[in-house]
Amino acid sequence: MDTARYAALFQAEAREHLAELDATLLALEEAGRTAASPLDTSELVATLFRGMHTIKGMAGSMGYGTVERVAHALESRCEPVRRGDEAVHAELLALLFEGTDVLRAAIADVVCGGETAPAMVGSLLVRLRPPVSTPLASDTTKDALPVPGPAVDGAAAATIRHLDVHLVDDCPLKGVRAMLVLTKLGTLGQIRGTHPEQPRWQDETFDGRFRVVLASNVTDEALEQAVRAAGDVAQVYVRVPAGATQAVQQRVRAVAPATTRTVRIDPRRLDTLLDLAGELVITRDRLLRAIEALDHPDRDVLRAARDAARLVSTLQDEVLQARLLPVGQVFDRFPRLVRDVSHELGKEVAFTMEGRDIEIDRSLLEAIGDPLLHLLRNALDHGIEDAAGRVAVGKAARGELTLRAVRDRASVIIQVQDDGRGIDRHAVLERARAQGLVAAEVQQLDDDALLRIIAHPGFSTARRVTTLSGRGVGVDVVNTRVRALGGQLELETIEGTGTVVTLRLPVSLTITRALLVEVAGCTFALPAIHVSEATEYHESLRVHHTERPAVTIRDDLVPLVALDELFGLTRSSTLERHDDAAGDRHLAIVDAGGRRAALLVDTLVAQQDIVVKPLDVVHGAAPWFSGATVLGDGSPALIIDVPSVV
Repeated sequence: MDTARYAALFQAEAREHLAELDATLLALEEAGRTAASPLDTSELVATLFRGMHTIKGMAGSMGYGTVERVAHALESRCEPVRRGDEAVHAELLALLFEGTDVLRAAIADVVCGGETAPAMVGSLLVRLRPPVSTPLASDTTKDALPVPGPAVDGAAAATIRHLDVHLVDDCPLKGVRAMLVLTKLGTLGQIRGTHPEQPRWQDETFDGRFRVVLASNVTDEALEQAVRAAGDVAQVYVRVPAGATQAVQQRVRAVAPATTRTVRIDPRRLDTLLDLAGELVITRDRLLRAIEALDHPDRDVLRAARDAARLVSTLQDEVLQARLLPVGQVFDRFPRLVRDVSHELGKEVAFTMEGRDIEIDRSLLEAIGDPLLHLLRNALDHGIEDAAGRVAVGKAARGELTLRAVRDRASVIIQVQDDGRGIDRHAVLERARAQGLVAAEVQQLDDDALLRIIAHPGFSTARRVTTLSGRGVGVDVVNTRVRALGGQLELETIEGTGTVVTLRLPVSLTITRALLVEVAGCTFALPAIHVSEATEYHESLRVHHTERPAVTIRDDLVPLVALDELFGLTRSSTLERHDDAAGDRHLAIVDAGGRRAALLVDTLVAQQDIVVKPLDVVHGAAPWFSGATVLGDGSPALIIDVPSVV
């Protein structure tokens, strides 16, 4: 078998199982802390066992010997716990965490064609040997799925079903897929046997057709759903074997459910689809503009063009939806990180994740991992105190760290919140003065000023550099990345109470709604997410006795920004006029991070969807623009980065 063809599929499947192993180990650790019931613990151990067994089988079918040996050693070490001969304890969990890390490294190495350090693997295998008082996992354990199903009793325990499964003809790694089916069924009952036997599933001659004999008390519908959930299943036949009683047959009637299938697709295809959808949006706008510019457009042509525009909009929405992924795919990396870092620092931390199902564009999802990593490490290192320090100030010994995602109109808000010591504004101010970042007469820092200082490259109040922090690059990296994504970073902190860092991001990077404005003959795009309203500008709105230009909007004083002045465009500034000749100009009221501003423009052109193109900014250039777009008439327009303007 040409394993190179299936290496990426193996790695993707293995990553999912590794994430499940990490989550299960963390749950076991928490269960030990909260004295969970033995039933809950046994279910977690069974989940752990299934994941290790599945990875072992997948690696065996691919010929990845090192991965198979490590997975089998982990599985064998868990066998005494699964049988009830050994209790879960801290030393065992630490060893299993380490083993999972080595397993992850071995998978990454073998997929890239490398080899994990033999000394590291050998040392781990020795330490993973079960205690002498408990027998090693037998060969039967290695080849069969040794996971009992949920406890059943009475007549339900005698309900035997035969499940005949046919995989799709083009299913890659049929043996691995069959093992995934077996794993799913193992959660619903007790596996009594398979035909052909499981070792034969790894043969080249295995055609993806097999039977599972299962003792279970669930319905046929639930069994079929479980089998199809493994993926690449063409047909499932569930039946009660001859000899079963009529009562059993009536109790477990077969039902053909409607099932949902998912497929794996190369992300580059989605990128191409989105680019094409974006070009269709531009072409749609050009077509409509050209037809509407005609003196007497043909009604049939106009109707057809509008129908085509509607279909293009629908296609665009579907492509965007296809690219959305739950933030949980990134969030799930962090419980293990928080656990390891808090142990390294000697701190007790309860980590909570909220809003894991909130969806965001795939490209954004890939980009926010590093910023969140920096924020979590900062919270653990700088924010949350150790147990003794917390108790001394009247807090619970265990700190609280929360990673949260929520939808807010057309944006996604991600927050990292801790109940630690907060940011010492006085210490930041003293260090900022020493580095010349603030004037000597500045006596107090609000949250905005505080964020600007700690996000300055190289700024840090740490007295020493550690593996976690101290070099002054964390918040700078976060701020730079978030701004590059068209988002903004916000900070709220109360000394002695805690800190909340907020990332406000667009749902999609590629297509967004924008207000087009004209300034000195040039067209610019304002992201609609920041625009709260638009109104005509009159000199009577202007307030002259303030330190900086401002206007009154419904009795609120709002700073005034003349974009022609800001961008250095050649025209006489309205700010220098004191007559009503500028009455034909407009104000776009924008909001960014709680800061409002009235942007003075010549004309409000239109509100429409735009396709965002990346902008290569010259080093040292003013950070006023976050991207560019092509308008319906083919002309380019710069997209204004509102947070940098206000």
